[in-house]
Amino acid sequence: MHNSDTLASADVAIVGGGMSGLALACQIDRINNCASRRINKAVVIEPRSKYQRDKTWCYWRRGPGLFDGAISHSWSRWEIRSAGRVTTSACPETPYVRVDSGHYYESAVQRLASSNTVGLKLGVRAGQVSRDQRQLYIDTDRGQVRADRVIDTRPRPIPEGTLLQHFFGWEIETDKDVFDPTTVTLMDFSAGTEEEVHFFYVLPFSSRRALVETTHFSKQQLCESQYKDELRGYLRQRFALSNWHICSSEGGILPMPKRPPAQLEGQPDVAVFGLHGDTAKPSSGYCYPHAQQQAERMAEWLSAGANSGPPAARHSVARWFDAVFVTFLENRPAQAPAVFFRLFQRVNPAALVRFLSDGAQFADYLRVIWAMPKAVMMREALRYALGR
Repeated sequence: MHNSDTLASADVAIVGGGMSGLALACQIDRINNCASRRINKAVVIEPRSKYQRDKTWCYWRRGPGLFDGAISHSWSRWEIRSAGRVTTSACPETPYVRVDSGHYYESAVQRLASSNTVGLKLGVRAGQVSRDQRQLYIDTDRGQVRADRVIDTRPRPIPEGTLLQHFFGWEIETDKDVFDPTTVTLMDFSAGTEEEVHFFYVLPFSSRRALVETTHFSKQQLCESQYKDELRGYLRQRFALSNWHICSSEGGILPMPKRPPAQLEGQPDVAVFGLHGDTAKPSSGYCYPHAQQQAERMAEWLSAGANSGPPAARHSVARWFDAVFVTFLENRPAQAPAVFFRLFQRVNPAALVRFLSDGAQFADYLRVIWAMPKAVMMREALRYALGR
């Protein structure tokens, strides 16, 4: 329902205060602290009444960031396991780090609480974004928010037939030393099938504490009891565990689209941003580093007051590689473990990290292409081009 009571009026309204929305808000505040600031007022609308730790975000840290204080763990080694083989990579200059969502939220809330130009309104549920003759408006359950530009970070329905990365995990503690705290298991395909891509992920915080997740690339998710059964079997099989304490659990569904959402086209004063707005890397599901980079570029675009559309979320070359690889995952899941293993075994770790982080140079793309099964990937590239 349209509500004429004005809750807020701003130059920029950010709908959704999750990881991406808070990143953009804090980047706007950072720019506003400079002498040439252009955004006089921004507001974030978030339905949660308070924040609490609910997720684990990991990425390869290639440089300083606004939320480095929320990094809780760091590793310089990671491994892939497949068909009884193990390949280990090391890259100390680009460590694999874990961001604690609780610390992230706390840092963002504190920053915005002290901001003179960016406000955070918690416990406000947003509805439709519309326009009248003067500006955009957002109906909420607490009144109306008016703004010149709107950045919408809310989840959207996932189109039917989209490949999904769905996962469920436990952070567990054991009464004996079983984990190697120096090495992350990015993918363990020991329980994979030919019908879909399935692997386990182990993030070791100490020799007795780790986050262990079961992950699938498929178009249908499982029920929670199935994920739990998979975790129990893996913990028994790999670590010979019979008892453990579950400290917390988490899960999620990440879309792996071959093409960016249609909402990104047109309407320069309403932009889509976040997990469902071409922010995540479709072929891997990594979202955090891309959200931080895009938030910085979007804040600069907003502060410039340009009439053009928002900056492209991702480079067209990176998007094309992702689309071809997602096509491969859809049609040849049985070959995926061997291909992932080859990538991590044959490509220089620093080059592969740049590729996975959407920061690849021309030589990095050549290294990745050389490591791939070329005939297979050429057929999948043609399949994608033909829209099959």
